[in-house]
Amino acid sequence: MPARVVRRSLSTLVCCLTLGAGALAQHDPPAQPARPALEYDAPYFPGADHDPAVASPQDILGFPAGQRAATPEEIIRCLRAWEGSDRIRIVEHARTYEGRPAVHAIISAPRHMARLDEIQRNRAQAADQRGGTKEGALQTALGEPGVAWLAYSIHGDETSGSDAALNLIWHLVADRSEATAELLDDLVVVVDPMMNPDGRARYLKMHRELDGVAPSTDEQSLIHNGYWPAGRTNHYLFDLNRDWIFGVHPETRGRIRAVRAWNPLLFVDAHEMGALDTYLFSPTRDPQNRNAPERRRKWSELFGREQAAAFDASGWRYYTGEWNEGWYPGYSDAWAGFGGAVPILYEQAGVAPYGVKRPEGRTLTYREAVHKQITSSLANLNTLRDNLEPITRDWVDERAEAISADAPWAEQVFAIPPSMNHDRIRRFAALMDLQGVEVRVADAAFTAGGTDRFGVGFDDHEFPAGTLLVARRQPNAALAGALLEFDPQMPGHFLERERRELLRTGGSLLYDITAWNITMLHDIEAFDITAPGVATSAWRDPATDIGVTGREARVGWVIQGADDASVVAAAQLMERGVDVRVSNRPFTWGDHDFPRGSVLVAQIDNRDFAGDLAATIDRVARDAKVRAVATDTGFGEGDWNPDIGGEHFPLMTRPRIAVVTRDGVSPNNFGEVWFTIDHQLGLPMAQIELADLARADLRKYNLIIIPEAFGAGLAQARESLQTWVRAGGTLIAIGSAASQMANESSGLSDTRLLRGVLEDLDAYEQQVLREYLSLTETVDVASVWTGVVPTEPAYPWGEAPSRPGSDELERRDDWARQFSPQGAAMAGRVDQKSWLTAGTPERMSVLLGGSQVFMATGGVEAPVRFGIFTPAPQKPAPEGEDAEGEKSDEGKDEKKPEAQRAGWAMLPPGMSMRLRMSGLLWPEAAGRIANGAYVTREDLGRGQVILFADSPVFRGATRGTARLLTNAIVYGPGFGGSEAVLP
Repeated sequence: MPARVVRRSLSTLVCCLTLGAGALAQHDPPAQPARPALEYDAPYFPGADHDPAVASPQDILGFPAGQRAATPEEIIRCLRAWEGSDRIRIVEHARTYEGRPAVHAIISAPRHMARLDEIQRNRAQAADQRGGTKEGALQTALGEPGVAWLAYSIHGDETSGSDAALNLIWHLVADRSEATAELLDDLVVVVDPMMNPDGRARYLKMHRELDGVAPSTDEQSLIHNGYWPAGRTNHYLFDLNRDWIFGVHPETRGRIRAVRAWNPLLFVDAHEMGALDTYLFSPTRDPQNRNAPERRRKWSELFGREQAAAFDASGWRYYTGEWNEGWYPGYSDAWAGFGGAVPILYEQAGVAPYGVKRPEGRTLTYREAVHKQITSSLANLNTLRDNLEPITRDWVDERAEAISADAPWAEQVFAIPPSMNHDRIRRFAALMDLQGVEVRVADAAFTAGGTDRFGVGFDDHEFPAGTLLVARRQPNAALAGALLEFDPQMPGHFLERERRELLRTGGSLLYDITAWNITMLHDIEAFDITAPGVATSAWRDPATDIGVTGREARVGWVIQGADDASVVAAAQLMERGVDVRVSNRPFTWGDHDFPRGSVLVAQIDNRDFAGDLAATIDRVARDAKVRAVATDTGFGEGDWNPDIGGEHFPLMTRPRIAVVTRDGVSPNNFGEVWFTIDHQLGLPMAQIELADLARADLRKYNLIIIPEAFGAGLAQARESLQTWVRAGGTLIAIGSAASQMANESSGLSDTRLLRGVLEDLDAYEQQVLREYLSLTETVDVASVWTGVVPTEPAYPWGEAPSRPGSDELERRDDWARQFSPQGAAMAGRVDQKSWLTAGTPERMSVLLGGSQVFMATGGVEAPVRFGIFTPAPQKPAPEGEDAEGEKSDEGKDEKKPEAQRAGWAMLPPGMSMRLRMSGLLWPEAAGRIANGAYVTREDLGRGQVILFADSPVFRGATRGTARLLTNAIVYGPGFGGSEAVLP
């Protein structure tokens, strides 16, 4: 008997002995359970003449089309089987994190398939008319077939789109009818059948685990929804349908390059929505992004009408607009619209794996859902073919306007001065290159007027040579504007509707974040200026002076800390057993100036390093693209220039990281943190379920991160976390998890929420003034050394206006909370003394959503607060004073400026506060948020607690605030933790 049979027999015997003989008595399931409600036999392609020599999906996979969702492997198997046809070519544009191919199929008439590269080149030439004329571009474009890009199922748990794509590809390859031949003679059809293979694989695995003999059509059943984290997202749990403007993930980057190479006229983005919904398609409703070409609306409406006619023929229900607005440019279809295509969105009710019983009593089957996606696709392809010439003419006109000297944006340029943060500048330029937005570099210094990113205008600002310049006047003008415009504003009529909706229902009409400016999210200094007329060159990555440099390293090596990559280098050095120190102040050693946060590898710390220390540093620095400067001295000239042996170079501790996850934790935020640690820092981390946190042995870790979390799970782990932090651990919590800790009952933090301290606002106001004066205070020397006691001592809050009573404050706060932002860019002021803010400027941009406002005073540090102080506009001189403030009438007395509050805190005399940089922020919400803390840090026993009000690594795109988190992760155990935590 084979060994495997012996093992199975023994297992069965043990089972019988344990459960009793009755356990062996089982009923055979019915071979074919009755599924009358799940039958749907309407043909997908009536009138088609499919060549039997081209195998159908059923022939290849062994089950009828649309009976169930095909796996990623099954989809690829079908595509490879059809590659022998002269109508199709399969192209792999990316590999996912899990190693699955992301592919698209190019389908057209054989005569076009033989010259695809030439068609691409000609369309690219028509798209960029700087080397020719509009008339020539039009002739070239009309001489080529139109291009349609059909993309399906970017969310892995929205499965019907991919099965529709699979059957559509087969139909276009196999159908011998005249209609299909004419369609392919006029069009090149590119089909991206599954935009998220990893998410689809995860979701279908859940289906297999939850499936049974008798299918459930109850939409609440787990099989229709999946369990944490379901299948919507990619491997790192990112929503790829928000990544188009950020290009963080390989699926997105490969797809962007492929779409841009084709310059399509039509882009379809097929999704699913709630099971009890019907079917949504374009056009979108207000607000519309003002950078979108106006012609898009006209064509979207035509496509929508003809798609509706196709649905009317079958009596299917549908709708347009409603929740689908046109503001955020990072969705698949929206992004493609800025690039020149007519953007179309589908949203089919999601009913996988079999079907769902609807409120009206009928059952919507999965096969019917697939049919609707196919019908929509064919309707759109026919609309494009029927209107190919006018759509092409409009496309050529738009491209001509983009580079026209008469365009409204012809003189608009975005300027980014050089920075010591080479990594961030490099990433910004690389993203622009990916998007097809041209970046030039000023060959010489120049002066220009314009507006800075905080909304402050200027007439003559000096920009150095090497400043990056992004002109709006370029072939991709619409996309450049959408990505880089500082403050796109919604029209007044929509703002009225939005405010009324908030007041009536408490819900917003907006679907996503309202601010996304790439320079703000990267937190790089940027200016909107008038074209300076300076000579420019193409941008080139300057990452050549990297690795170990310098002759002698008697003392060690230093990596300048303004560069984000310095944190990566420090993390990787510690992983290799190298001891590193990090400066908490700027310093000058020899001929080199180094900012705070610079990484020092001292020879004396690494005397016992097993290996070639210099070679290890060189390899790590080259991988991170940073320079490690050899130094032969640790002496800082001058009183405030730190030396190597003082308190300003603490020794770091290698982080041993645990991240809390699973049920009760936000999959998106967990994925953002996981991606940052694993993919960007390259550090190992343990994933601990929230439910296990209370009983886990936390002594293994010196740093624990709790992403956004909901429910009672954290309360159960409160005592364990308290003990662990007090013993020396560093605890980081984000968003809702941080909010749960910002109350007295948690015992973990003295940070509080605004709502809970309305009766104690004076203390928090005093802390804000104290922080401001610590940076600006001047001293009247004579008053210090006098022996006379002042009769009227001055206080920074002056004659503060009285506050309402606690009941009225609570009432006002209730009112203001309803206007909280859902993703707007805020100006933040930065504590340059905090180790957490190393590598950040004095003013930074912060993306914020939600209603919680963090309050810090006493022993709680606020490394970043919302709002920046700027000089208040001068008011006209009151009667009795001239313009210089001199008395002109002896009968008038001078008046002291009135003390004012911006929200709950006093403004310093003569100052105003700027908060909103971009996006929708209602005045009431601004008053609550101003002076609140974005991040707090405090000691607890031998350890520390760090709280973030919102995700610092939102969608992997907020590189400015991401630096705060990477500092906390890599440097936290060394700066604020303790080695008392056992290894």
